[in-house]
Amino acid sequence: METNKIYNENCLDTMKRMKDNFVDYTLTSPPYNIGGNNMNDNSRIEKTKNNKESKYKNLYNNYDDDNTNYKENQFKIINELLRVTKNHIFYNIQMLGGNKEFFFDFISAYKKNIKDIIIWSKNPIPHINKGVINSSFEFVIILSNQNPEKKTFKDGNFKGNFNNIIKLKKTYINKYSQYHKAVMQIGLARTIINKFGDESNVWYDCFNGIGTTSIAAIKEKRKFIGSEISENYIKISKERIKQEINQIKLF
Repeated sequence: METNKIYNENCLDTMKRMKDNFVDYTLTSPPYNIGGNNMNDNSRIEKTKNNKESKYKNLYNNYDDDNTNYKENQFKIINELLRVTKNHIFYNIQMLGGNKEFFFDFISAYKKNIKDIIIWSKNPIPHINKGVINSSFEFVIILSNQNPEKKTFKDGNFKGNFNNIIKLKKTYINKYSQYHKAVMQIGLARTIINKFGDESNVWYDCFNGIGTTSIAAIKEKRKFIGSEISENYIKISKERIKQEINQIKLF
């Protein structure tokens, strides 16, 4: 398999071709399992603010399903990630109504693989419904193949200066919100990648989305591999890399 490449396919198909411990790290943010609400647009054709047809068509929710199928699918993926990831898996997830039951099942099922938990503290968006508490944080669950029962990260690039609560100094502006509203912030991805391993490492994102992990890896001088079933998201990823890093030659 090639590095610095995003594969247009189901991540389980990508990982089938990977040997054990093929990538050094995984950093990913799975779908929320919230179906067709305003976090993603299930429409056949996206529209811009001017109601013109977008160049990115047929965007859809990847793996969003009823809770049973969502859980089965995620567990299959996590099991494969544990096989192909040499060091640690950083699994960014926000607990919402659609994945609440899954979240607690996940914590219970993989309790022996969880090495630590990071809290990503963010500026909350006010909830539109009365009586709902604003969500101002997300979890980054760290599953590990390197002594998960111990707190020490032997590959950690820190000593007393890295907290388990990450609060970004700058507010991220998502320029592609009309196509993908639930985008991991680049600052979070860069912080995690920078704190672990070195420039020889390969970082994998099984839900590549619009390329945040890929871009963060490039900026931190690491290699990357991505899997994404939406061809349109891959097009956006390439556009982002071209605009933000000017390294379109990677593709």
